[in-house]
Amino acid sequence: MRPLKLIPLYDRTIWAGERLSALRNRPAAGEGTSWEISVHPHAQSVVANGPDAGRTLRELIDSDPEGMEGPGMGDAELLRLAFLDARDPLSVQVHPDEAYAQAHARDHGKTEGWYVLDADPGAALVVGCDLTSKDEVARAIADDSIEDHLCRVPVTEDDFVFVPAGTLHALGAGILALEIGTNSNTTYRFYDYHRKDDEGNERELHVRRSLDVVRLDYRGNVVHTPLDGMPKERTLVSSPEFDVILIDVADTHVLPADHARFRTISCVRGACDLVCGGTSTHLGYTESAFLPAALGDVLVTGDCRLLVGIPHRR
Repeated sequence: MRPLKLIPLYDRTIWAGERLSALRNRPAAGEGTSWEISVHPHAQSVVANGPDAGRTLRELIDSDPEGMEGPGMGDAELLRLAFLDARDPLSVQVHPDEAYAQAHARDHGKTEGWYVLDADPGAALVVGCDLTSKDEVARAIADDSIEDHLCRVPVTEDDFVFVPAGTLHALGAGILALEIGTNSNTTYRFYDYHRKDDEGNERELHVRRSLDVVRLDYRGNVVHTPLDGMPKERTLVSSPEFDVILIDVADTHVLPADHARFRTISCVRGACDLVCGGTSTHLGYTESAFLPAALGDVLVTGDCRLLVGIPHRR
């Protein structure tokens, strides 16, 4: 068994930038989202390396749930990784928790974190608002003043922000970010700046659903992770759904086996090789891999920064 690299799946969006397409030598075609690891029905990742190349990640998990996911793990614990490349701001939106998503969307709840790979000067995220009741939020949407109440958080390269389910949020303009989140694609839009699609129509809003699930007690914290030239490992977030660990590698680093759960690994600076079980898997800048639960110790060699996603059994 080896680390599994997946073929990225791209979505066109109204707010897409050109950073990711330039990095990957792709034509600038309005691709704002790149699904890097996913078993969600919207985007089924396909394995790119090794003897299982061409098979979907879902096929492999279904054929060996314990070896791939870990004992007792299921769809609710699977993680979804995607790059967001925003020239313009994303809609102001909210995601439901597990209970609401199961009841109303036949999906899982969505909690996520954003790691900023690149950002224009003055770039910011929306995380929360200064209103204290849902009635106030409803009035602000109705009278078109909601923008005046949004909490904007300035961000720069290498910042991380956690966005739990129920948080009013939006990725701002001029940002390339890696999103690590739960296995969901359910989004409710509060507000979309009155943008119009190619046919001149404003995109659908989901105000009632948004008000059902929004929580107004969370403003978000930015975790700054500047490079200091020393190998290090630190936890960026530890939540009920998952942990995100940052690892700076200057030469070598060992990821010990964890047969209780799968993990994801993403290279957000530099490049490395993942050596395990007699195989070596190259991970370039912006590439990710799925580490099956049955995998042994992984030796990381290279000069790089990695983000490791670790799910929690729920």
